[in-house]
Amino acid sequence: MRLFDLHCDTLSICEQLNCSLLDAPNHLNMTRGLQNEAYFQVFAAFIPDELRGDDAVNYGRRLLDIADRDAALPCARTINTAADMLTAVQEHRCGMFKAVEGGAILGGSLAMLDELKARQVRLMTLTWNGANELGNGCFSADTSGLTAFGKSVVCRMEELEILVDVSHLNVAGFWDVANISHKPFLATHSLSMAANAHPRNLTDAQFDCIRERGGLVGLNLCAAHLGEASFAAFERHLAHFLTRGGEKTVALGCDFDGTDLPPYWNGVDALSALETQLINDGFGRETVDRLFYQNAYDFFVNL
Repeated sequence: MRLFDLHCDTLSICEQLNCSLLDAPNHLNMTRGLQNEAYFQVFAAFIPDELRGDDAVNYGRRLLDIADRDAALPCARTINTAADMLTAVQEHRCGMFKAVEGGAILGGSLAMLDELKARQVRLMTLTWNGANELGNGCFSADTSGLTAFGKSVVCRMEELEILVDVSHLNVAGFWDVANISHKPFLATHSLSMAANAHPRNLTDAQFDCIRERGGLVGLNLCAAHLGEASFAAFERHLAHFLTRGGEKTVALGCDFDGTDLPPYWNGVDALSALETQLINDGFGRETVDRLFYQNAYDFFVNL
């Protein structure tokens, strides 16, 4: 199996437990991921809603320091170019993409985006569930979209070629991104509102917009978003996205180490069972390979 996962929070586990991405003990680590034929992983520096200002900036830097440290491991390769991706596959290394989950890491300063670019951050989720300086998450009491600062952040991210991730953003903020942006954007770990009406999930119109822009939607394994913790529920979300013409849009964004999983979903190792069930249930080898790997690979290799 080849695996390309658009979102995990394993850097937070490493910070909490003082461990390495090589052997982190919870849902995911490089050693387990590299049991696959090819392995690319987006590692997100998650900024909790409790942190703002300098606290958010400094915490985010600590998480990115862990990513920088472990990028030097012999089994890892930081991905900045298509050539890096090819090397990661040829040398059977974990292709590491650095990301940020929560624009609070900027501390309200556009200049922080230049630091993130220098640190090889490839994508950033604008909010988490609450409000920050950029706008409002899907659980914020404020239903307005991006702030003036948030809109300037989106424009500057496109100039710096840092991808915009709209997972967790509220509906008004999503459409602000759609109206401002000129490049493809992603929802790295989101599911379908039509399959399960949850505030974190995407409406059909949102999914269609991402698809039409040439972006990606990574399906996650969060039980609340799925409706229940089962592969059958996952299939319902996937099947719905496929009815929207999403054959080349769907990917995996499992949210390992960022959500609770039942014991029978033992982190990254459970994906081989998911692959088998999807094939057995008639989704087709090409569709499953696109979901697990090829769509995300094609997206990033062609940036």
